Amino acid sequence: MTNGNILVLDVGGSFLKYGVADQRGALLPGSVGEAPARADESPEKVYEAFGEVIRRAQETAPLAGACACFPGPFDYTEGVFRMKHKFQALYGCSILPPFERAGLPVRFLHDSTSYILGEVSDGTLQGTQNPCCVMLGTGLGFSMMKDGKVLIDQTQTPALALWCAPFREGIAEDYVSTRAIQAAYGQPLSVKDIAGRARQGDEQALRAFRLAGEALSELMEIIDRRFHPDKLALGGQTARSADLLQLKLPFPWEVSHHLDDAALRGAAYYALRTREECTEVLPKISL
Repeated sequence: MTNGNILVLDVGGSFLKYGVADQRGALLPGSVGEAPARADESPEKVYEAFGEVIRRAQETAPLAGACACFPGPFDYTEGVFRMKHKFQALYGCSILPPFERAGLPVRFLHDSTSYILGEVSDGTLQGTQNPCCVMLGTGLGFSMMKDGKVLIDQTQTPALALWCAPFREGIAEDYVSTRAIQAAYGQPLSVKDIAGRARQGDEQALRAFRLAGEALSELMEIIDRRFHPDKLALGGQTARSADLLQLKLPFPWEVSHHLDDAALRGAAYYALRTREECTEVLPKISL
């Protein structure tokens, strides 16, 4: 995208995680941080939040451009919010103003695309051509690659939306997600707290994780029959409790090497290449 340092951002509803990558795509030491996203406030307040991140990054090193990953729905070509569950006041608005004010050209990509690219570039999936990535957090994120390219649809979101794929008596996310673990446990505690209880021998907590792991294993059996991935990276905060899931997968898997900054690394990787080098556009895939 540019010759010079790149501001990379992982945009969430609560925080803007950011870093500065050099011309090789490596994150500069000490450059990674986060700031409140102010997603529930007015467009100008959100712009101020992004401007503050840009200012902080510029204190680390001179910037020549930026690359930001967003969850969908989002217009990744024009940089326009299409979300109704986050950044509601910016629905239909562009996120370009704070970057334009700073004189920074910027590119956008889906956060799951960024995550898998980060693990392929120098993480769990390095050296693979047909990997997949599961992000276990509030929901069920998924991305996969074929012949070294992330499979996306025309909207630049994952070609296979695993979270809403029909599964058992509902959809996949009903069985593999924070709410699935909470429902199986019977209390709306955080996954971290339920995991803590499981490690103390709480049978209901152990069962909640085991059920989620059985469902994810079953889903990956279906993925294996259809797409034959060569490896899986497990990301998201629930991956910190991966041992409790007792996964039985038909292909090799590991917890992501870069649980906290894979998306930033992927944004840097993407910024230095063309979209065509990183992704392949397909019609939407059904499970």
